Amino acid sequence: MSPQEEQLQGGRLLVAVADGVVRLLRDFAGKGPTTCKAHWAGPDILVVMLRGGYTTAEQTLFEGGHGESVRESRMRLQDTLEARMSAMIEELTGRKVIAFMNASHQEPDLTAELFVLEPQDPAEAI
Repeated sequence: MSPQEEQLQGGRLLVAVADGVVRLLRDFAGKGPTTCKAHWAGPDILVVMLRGGYTTAEQTLFEGGHGESVRESRMRLQDTLEARMSAMIEELTGRKVIAFMNASHQEPDLTAELFVLEPQDPAEAI
């Protein structure tokens, strides 16, 4: 493997994951989060926390009492982007994503993306 093809590790990997998620959301939702950080939650679980990023339309709906519609719309977008997000994570980590989950909270505006990766050691699988 050449130096350009080496897998990112440590903090560089986590920054690349966060940047990739922001880029996907910005490109496909029209606006990305104001803050995004990726964290390992054990050897096989990657959690991406996002804050902010309501579009003007989402904010208007939320303030008009239609928060459930905003939450549902965001879930549908995440479902639609699942394959793209998983492919990006697989490329960056060199590991297969076996499950993708997300959750959204409106006030404060927080979203969690959770990627479960194929275990490097099958004996340590969840």
